[in-house]
Amino acid sequence: MPTLVRHAAVVVDRAVPSSEWRLSQAGRDAARALALPAGPALTSPEPKATETAELAGLTALVDVRLRELSRPWSDDYLAEVERWFAGEEPVGWERRDEALARLRGALDGFEGVAVSHGLAISLYAGLSFDDWRSLPFPAVVQC
Repeated sequence: MPTLVRHAAVVVDRAVPSSEWRLSQAGRDAARALALPAGPALTSPEPKATETAELAGLTALVDVRLRELSRPWSDDYLAEVERWFAGEEPVGWERRDEALARLRGALDGFEGVAVSHGLAISLYAGLSFDDWRSLPFPAVVQC
């Protein structure tokens, strides 16, 4: 079973797509403090995930299937996420069955550490909305 790691805290910049956000100084410090098991490692291609993996001391292979769910910017993000956890598919969001299939393709049978994102990890691990909201940056989820 994989050990899933949510990336560390980022600098939110609405002028930049979230898939390109970088870690904040606090995020970099937190990533350096992670104590993760040795062995195989994978990471999402997004900079916040690759930086988290690198700073945590992982030699991780990039796997595009570990990217965050595709979705448009929303000024009502929390409400959309809550509806998504309730089974709705907000307009413009990646279909959950397609996202789960790509995550399973990367993670089923993988024995190692995978650095990814909150919604992707929550979908794969079967977490609830409240579980997702309680995940810190970074977070470690054992499957």
